[in-house]
Amino acid sequence: MKVVANIDFDGDCREAFTAYADILGGKIRAMISHREMPGMAEGVPEDRLDRILHAWIDIGDQGLMGQDMQDFSGRKGYSVTVSADSVDEARRMFEAFSDGGTVIMPFGPQPWSQGFGLATDRFGVTWVIDSPG
Repeated sequence: MKVVANIDFDGDCREAFTAYADILGGKIRAMISHREMPGMAEGVPEDRLDRILHAWIDIGDQGLMGQDMQDFSGRKGYSVTVSADSVDEARRMFEAFSDGGTVIMPFGPQPWSQGFGLATDRFGVTWVIDSPG
């Protein structure tokens, strides 16, 4: 079984997932807009047809999904956690997610981890970055 996080966006899913694939070393499996999906474009206003209906990134044996919501009500009450293989890799990801975003907890050693930090990226998604203890 695999549990996959699914993130809602307000029109910037394509840009976010392109950045996430680069930061996380993943491969985009799907990036499908309403316009590209037969039967899903009906009733969608022209200015929203290129919003993403389904995005998926493969990251090793894990995945991350996302979409642009037609009626976006904001992001609240969630975060995405990444457990990196090394402190250096965790630091690199933390710095990339922090770029243009907001640092909630600076990256550094914690009693449970050699490197841990929290940041909200420029798309409004909160990332919890951890490394081996």
